[in-house]
Amino acid sequence: MSRIRKILDGLRDPDEKVRQRSWEEVEKIAEYDISYLARHRLYLRSLLWHRLKGVREDAWKHLAVYKLLYVEGLKKTLSAKSDKVKIEAWSHYYDLLNLEIVTKDDLIKEREHFWKLLKSYYPTIRKRAWNVFPVLVKEGVFQKGDRERYLSFMRSPKPGIRIKAWQKAVVLVNLGFLTKEDISNNLSYINELLTKESNIKKMAQRILKVLGV
Repeated sequence: MSRIRKILDGLRDPDEKVRQRSWEEVEKIAEYDISYLARHRLYLRSLLWHRLKGVREDAWKHLAVYKLLYVEGLKKTLSAKSDKVKIEAWSHYYDLLNLEIVTKDDLIKEREHFWKLLKSYYPTIRKRAWNVFPVLVKEGVFQKGDRERYLSFMRSPKPGIRIKAWQKAVVLVNLGFLTKEDISNNLSYINELLTKESNIKKMAQRILKVLGV
């Protein structure tokens, strides 16, 4: 097995330390002579979709290498069928923008796919998506025209989704995305959560305290 092949295989090793060493080697090769990696573009791109979370996350941390290699098709990750891939793309939106892999217009056009992450089947993905949403609002990806869509989440029949939407309400009011009237006009939806199971109830109580109502 050639040295380069061994390094590349290490990028998908289940052992985090092996992957770390392999990525360090890849970065050195990229700095020395990127042509050694050029023939392996498709393999490197596949790591962004890899089934192992650690492999996938490590690949996303090295977008600069993908930029140097002119790896194509990365914009597709914003609308990937897999929520696990899609959340990585949206979580790394700043790097994608900064490296000029995508534009702000690209993010705005693909934002429909982000909405779906807010109600993903996977709790950890939902949590990450809800944390990213206010940042995307601040960046102007989500705008006033998206307000009604967001309010529908604050009225969601699913308590877990509804409470997440309310958790971000204060921040979104401060950003000018929501209005104080949006909060007051929909208070019945969070008050209803006070009748739910203990965790949801406690979260609703804390939110109402922050809202000062």
